[in-house]
Amino acid sequence: MAAGAWFDWTTGDLVTEARFQDIQDSIVFIYDDETAANAALTNKVEGTIFYDKSVDQLKAWNGSAWIGAEAGDIEGVTAGTNLNGGGTSGTVTVNLDSTVTSVALQDYSEVDVAVTSSSGVIAIDMDNGNTGSITLTENITDIDFTNVPTNGVSTFTLQITQDSTDRTVAINAVTVNGGGDVTAKTAGGAGFTMSTGSGAIDLVTFLFVDAGTPLLNALQDFS
Repeated sequence: MAAGAWFDWTTGDLVTEARFQDIQDSIVFIYDDETAANAALTNKVEGTIFYDKSVDQLKAWNGSAWIGAEAGDIEGVTAGTNLNGGGTSGTVTVNLDSTVTSVALQDYSEVDVAVTSSSGVIAIDMDNGNTGSITLTENITDIDFTNVPTNGVSTFTLQITQDSTDRTVAINAVTVNGGGDVTAKTAGGAGFTMSTGSGAIDLVTFLFVDAGTPLLNALQDFS
């Protein structure tokens, strides 16, 4: 019988040497240290366990040495700068504070979102990033933004490359988070006209305040 095997005893069962050994092998012994355990457990087998009083730890014999879980020395987790949460026991969660007062960045880049159009509509999910690029293949009649933060200022910068056949980009049917069509506001109400000529590039930034009607700024005709 293998050490630790379960045997369902009933009245009258014979206590054989093998069954008694199995019982003994399953006992958790208590000794002052590994030296005392080695002296007492001369016939130990792989998996024999004892409690080491010198380090208050359970240890198991792996066939050549006693092994045990190392005691941790972390007594608590404290949330530092721009973090909240923490704790001293159980499952500990630390969250990034949504309001960051000061950040120093040594290197910085933004995720570039691949933007496409379908039936004249561009759909931009700002959960995916704050910059994107598109090469026009059709006239754009509708620009739909989703997941625009409803508190504070956010931006999305779109690099638009003109098609070999001149295409137009309308800004009078912009939706924000599923709202109705609005016209993006431009400086002096001048509007926006996409640069013409194959490969011409316009860099258009939409700025949102509390997910309101976007303010549009464009740097145009890069070539």
